Order: sequence, then structure tokens, then C-alpha cells
Amino acid sequence: MTTRTQTYAEPRRPLDRTWFHRQERHLRLWRRFLSQAIVRETHYRAHFVTTLIVGLVRLGLALVPILLLYGYTDDVRGWSQAEVITLVGLFQVVTGVLATFVAPNLMRMTTYITEGELDGVLVRPVSSQFYLTLRWINVAELSNVASGLLMVIFGLVRSGISPNALEILQAVMLVACGTVLLATVWCAMSFTAFWLQSVNPIAFLYNNLLESGRYPLVFFPAGVRAFLTFAFPVAFASTFPAQALRGDLGWLQVAEGVGLTVVAIVLVRAQWRYGLRSYASASS
Repeated sequence: MTTRTQTYAEPRRPLDRTWFHRQERHLRLWRRFLSQAIVRETHYRAHFVTTLIVGLVRLGLALVPILLLYGYTDDVRGWSQAEVITLVGLFQVVTGVLATFVAPNLMRMTTYITEGELDGVLVRPVSSQFYLTLRWINVAELSNVASGLLMVIFGLVRSGISPNALEILQAVMLVACGTVLLATVWCAMSFTAFWLQSVNPIAFLYNNLLESGRYPLVFFPAGVRAFLTFAFPVAFASTFPAQALRGDLGWLQVAEGVGLTVVAIVLVRAQWRYGLRSYASASS
């Protein structure tokens, strides 16, 4: 059994480096991550096809309960079948983005911390949180983003909804907020690896809670709606953007989403810094 003796803190950046210079450097590094991921994907083309097929199957299975539900009625609490299909498409877009840019990294978080791989990251001249949460990219999962967009278009056409430019902008902003919020919640759960031996059960819980985003918020009891809006904000990834496309949402709700996103980012950053202070090298 190894003994942890040395604690770590994220290294300070040079004083002559401005915030904008650091972000530019991180952006260049992320572009390199993306180019490497694309090169890897070209060597394993069967992986792309397999991911596409699996994504389409999962999307089809997600539509089965909706088709069954609306086989007996044309409207459920103000939502038509076509509008729910639009919502499912939006949810597919968000989960596709998470599977592309977030999941490949957070699934490794326990290994990074418990097996000492974090030690090597901490000495790099970049933010350790940035590196560990955005290093790996699964390009094949972008096929699910594309299929989700096609589903959104299909739902809008079938429902006869023609959103204007402002409504589309609201939906895009809410989808962005929902994606970041769900990513920060997943990060917060994964960062508990600083204190737990394994976060795999937490990841399982996260994935199960995430499935609730396939249904409109009004389908759930009032208490569950509050939970899915503020504690586990999946509503910002599907229900609210779908409402924006219908013209049922104002800019106040968009501002609330942006504010909640900023708060979530600040909190998860603070959690990471606190975790680093309690981290001791697993290799020493």
C-alpha cells in the first residue's frame, strides 16, 4: 500500500501572463486535442459507423414510449407528439455534445486521482482542470449531434412551428447553458474522487437522472420539476429550449439560465481548487 505524503496545489501562473493570453493558449491546446482526435478517428472508421448505429438505435428506443403515449391522445399537458419529438432531438444534441467532449475525460477521473496520473498534469503550464476535463475528444459521437438536429427539424416541420430568429437564438443560448450546466454537475460528481475510492456509482446515478431530460418538465410532479431545474438542471437542455422554439419563453428565463450557469462554473472551479488542496500524490 502506498503512503500519501505530499500535497499539491495548482501552480501559480507567471504575473506577466494576462487572462486573455492564458485563454488563447488553452484554445490553441484544445485545437491540438481536436486535431489529434480527428486523426485517431480516421484510423478507426468502423468505430464511427458503430457509434452512429448505436446512437440511432438509442434514439429510436427513446421515441418508443412517446409513440405509445400519443397513440391514445393528441395532447399531453399542452405538448403534442411533434413537439415532444423536437424536445427529444434537442436532448440528443446535448447528450451528443457531452459524449463527445466531456464523457471521455470524466470517465477517467478516478484513474487520474487514485493512480497518481494527476501528478504529471499538475506540472504542466496549463490549468489542470482544463486539461483533465477537455483532453480527450470522441469525434464519432458528433454523429449523434447531427441526428439530433435532424430530429429537431423533423419535429418542428411536423408540428407546424416556424420559430423566428430571436426564438432560435433563445433556444441556442438555453441549449448552451443546459450543456454547460450538465457538464458542471457531472464534474462536481466526478471531483468527489478526491475523497472517494471510486465515483463509478455516482456516474451511474448521473446517467439515470439524465434520462429524465427526454420528457417535458410538466410531465413530472412539482417537486421533481424544481429538482430538474435547479439541482440537476436538465430542463435547460431540453424542455426550455423546446419552449423557446414554440415562442413560450421570454428573455428572463434565458437570463436566469445564463446566471445559473455562471454560478455553477464558479462553484465547480472552487470545488476543484479545494480538492487539489486535499490531494496527496498517489505515486509517492
